[in-house]
Amino acid sequence: MRISIVGAGALGRVYGVRLAAQGDEVTFVVRPERVADARPFVIEQVNSADRRDTLERPRLAADIPADAEVVLVTVRFDQLAPGPGGAAPRPADGRTVADLLLRGPSVPVVVLTPLLPPQRAGLEEAARRRITPAMPSVSGYLDERGVVRYWIVGFASTLIDDEGGAPAERPLLEELARRLTSADLPARLDPDVGAQNAATTTAFFPLIAAIDAGGGTSALLEDEGVLGTALAATRECVALADRVGTVAPWTKLLTRAIGPFTLRPGVALARLVAPEALRFLDAHFGPKLHAQHLAMGAAVLAMGREHGVSLPALERLMGLLEDRTGAR
Repeated sequence: MRISIVGAGALGRVYGVRLAAQGDEVTFVVRPERVADARPFVIEQVNSADRRDTLERPRLAADIPADAEVVLVTVRFDQLAPGPGGAAPRPADGRTVADLLLRGPSVPVVVLTPLLPPQRAGLEEAARRRITPAMPSVSGYLDERGVVRYWIVGFASTLIDDEGGAPAERPLLEELARRLTSADLPARLDPDVGAQNAATTTAFFPLIAAIDAGGGTSALLEDEGVLGTALAATRECVALADRVGTVAPWTKLLTRAIGPFTLRPGVALARLVAPEALRFLDAHFGPKLHAQHLAMGAAVLAMGREHGVSLPALERLMGLLEDRTGAR
């Protein structure tokens, strides 16, 4: 299958390298200045006896190839359109995701980035096409060697919205799910993935934003003010998430169980038995993704106003994030 992946970060590399390893033709769409980069892509699965895959010569391009059969979007949340009617964020090279899609072939577009309703509507409006939301079952980060270290959630599949794209696109989406599954990335088409994605992202957002606001996982646990604000914001966002869609079961369990008396012992245990998981949290959700947290928080607050759900604790948490912006 000919698959184009917009973005070559941790998520894009895991999906792309796994697909390429089984013979699919994978093109990574990157910024023009990166097209000539000849370095290999290396991925290591942490929870599978350190499985290691290397793509010696990744195929890089500045645009989506005309013969692509499906496009996967794996960029950060803040690189998507901000909402319907708004201007798409303009990166340094002047090209947005919508620009790439507008110039690309009319094929299914599957967005693996967490996607809230305003961003989905904005991207569809700017790109002038329907998109298909998806929920990845992969989490990873780029380490100091330039290697992607990642986990595949054993009890979950990559979910692709069964109703996101046009009916004519379904055979290609089904084939994509089959190709991912044969690449040991279990995937399936499922109804209401868009709503589940939005609800899960909304419920979980305060916990990931708190890692940034607190200056990292360890510092967060020592800051009673930020931690308390984040836990209160989580309760608010779970209430909002119930208005948006069905939250993934694991998220519901986590948000109910987490608290100051469970979080600290849990992190202490993780530090002993799975220290790399904490490095992942700081790398994947920490200050490096500050712009994404600001954009996502603004979107969640807008959704709260739309649904009539008060989010005072989340507003305080976003104020703490803004203070970190000024301190940089």
